[in-house]
Amino acid sequence: MQLWDIESDTDLSVKGRFQRDTEGNEVWVVVAKKTWQWIEGAWHPLAESEIFDDPQYLGEPGLSAMKVDHEFAYLKNNTDVLLYGKARSYAKKPVTQHECRLLIDGHIDKALSITGERSWIEHGGSVTVSRPLAFIEAEIDYSCAIGGDERNRIGGGVAKSNQELLEQKVPSVFYPQENWQSSTDKIRVAGFGPLPPFFKSRSVLAGTFDDHWIMSRKPMLPEDFDLRFYQSAPLDQQCKGHLVGGERIVTSGFCHNETLSFRIPATKYSAAANFDGEFQLRTMDIYTVFINAETKTLSLSFNASFPCQGREHLLTTTQIVESAEEVTSG
Repeated sequence: MQLWDIESDTDLSVKGRFQRDTEGNEVWVVVAKKTWQWIEGAWHPLAESEIFDDPQYLGEPGLSAMKVDHEFAYLKNNTDVLLYGKARSYAKKPVTQHECRLLIDGHIDKALSITGERSWIEHGGSVTVSRPLAFIEAEIDYSCAIGGDERNRIGGGVAKSNQELLEQKVPSVFYPQENWQSSTDKIRVAGFGPLPPFFKSRSVLAGTFDDHWIMSRKPMLPEDFDLRFYQSAPLDQQCKGHLVGGERIVTSGFCHNETLSFRIPATKYSAAANFDGEFQLRTMDIYTVFINAETKTLSLSFNASFPCQGREHLLTTTQIVESAEEVTSG
């Protein structure tokens, strides 16, 4: 047995690491994850699930859309629901407009509108857009959303000059009833993926890193750090608290031939950390639901955190069980 072993008789993939809370205190964070794949109308569990220590980007980190965040937040008050995929027209029929939707009963009902590829048209000192081209498949990550400013620096449609605008691509992913216009202040950044830390809607929650922070707090987080920073999903993809299992999820617009409708598995888990014979027991909450429409996989990540400042060296094992089972003291 190795130090900090995690024991589990479940079919979950498990991993743990030490994190620091807002005051710099040690917290032992445990993640348990399970993944299913949709095959011929049914979900089949996979043997292993990858637990991410670091954010995963679609391209160069910091310069591209983030696919999934790291999974070791020590606190999330709400379940994040993240979705990765492309817009696909029904029956592969070419369209110039398409809708993708994510629904979780009682929690989330989000639709985005996807427009076919367009070009900038410069005329008489102003810039407008061409008619959209038809498509049967389209990218929908944040590089396709309104951006070019601090809201979303990997997107397009916001520029200080016409010349700068002409060098960007025309945004194609919007909330319904929204579209590109010369005044973009009220256009919302649209996407189904996690918000990178450098997007304004998330970076403002990180707090103020100024001279006062340098003199009084560094290397701890700023005094005005907001715990909502750990929620990487857009606000309209954060559940009302944690999912408990049994909730219905519906996705549409991501597959040519089907709308997926299913219920979150209702199995519950607990974790117990052994600090030199003293057990701390925690219910594991669903922190993240990740739907990959490309591979037709569904992942649930369950988290538990154990504050242990000054006692981290006493940790020997962690045990994960289904909540109906009893945690042993051996």
